[in-house]
Amino acid sequence: MAVAVVTGAGRGLGAAIAQGLRSAGYAVVATDVVGGDEHLDVRDADACRALARAVQPDVWINNAGILGAGDAATQEDTLIESVVAVNLLGVMHGTRAAVEVMRARDGGRGRGHVINVGSLASWVPVPGECVYAATKAGVLSFTLGLEGELRAQGVTGVRFTVLCPDGMLTPMITDVIDDPAVAMTFTGLRPVTPEEVADAAVRVLRRPRRVVSVPHWRGAQVRLISAVPDLVLRAAPIFTRLGRAQQDRLRRALGSGRR
Repeated sequence: MAVAVVTGAGRGLGAAIAQGLRSAGYAVVATDVVGGDEHLDVRDADACRALARAVQPDVWINNAGILGAGDAATQEDTLIESVVAVNLLGVMHGTRAAVEVMRARDGGRGRGHVINVGSLASWVPVPGECVYAATKAGVLSFTLGLEGELRAQGVTGVRFTVLCPDGMLTPMITDVIDDPAVAMTFTGLRPVTPEEVADAAVRVLRRPRRVVSVPHWRGAQVRLISAVPDLVLRAAPIFTRLGRAQQDRLRRALGSGRR
């Protein structure tokens, strides 16, 4: 039975991915700092390596992440450092740990699949969440760059995917839905569900692709928008208003009753 490690699997998207993989026949090691099957702080590179060496994963999914919404120019340094440490360095630590195990297989050609959870926010300016978006852009760049390095070394059997969901209803958002900084400026009219994104993760293991957007059409739309950054920045106040309206709709849908 193939073994899959999922980080940040105590709740939200990670829990949905772990369940989807179990239903697909994987032996899943669901990790998190709270909840999950195994304690793992992705900020600890040695702990990531130790887990990879112990379980010898066929699949490693770096999902752990935090939002850290707010005004990037005035946020506390410690908050920004935490977002970068979990969302970007944590992905690097997990990926490197998985690759150490996977690259030695099949006579050095390697075998395994690493899925790194990015975001549609990787592609566009996201007022109120720009540190989060910057880390997700870094995830995209790091993942593709590392695959290029490995291929140049003849390690062609380790596959990589960056999974880029639209905004979704997970505790990352719902826990802070009343925060005015969380303007959902990159989110479509209907937030995706964790189950939709988990289904995409399972599908990409069967039919590998390097970058997968959920939903697919939104990925094309966001990349098109990203081609005209000057226009996007001029329209930032409009996107912020639309994002706050979306946030209000979600708050009402969640039944909070607060404005």
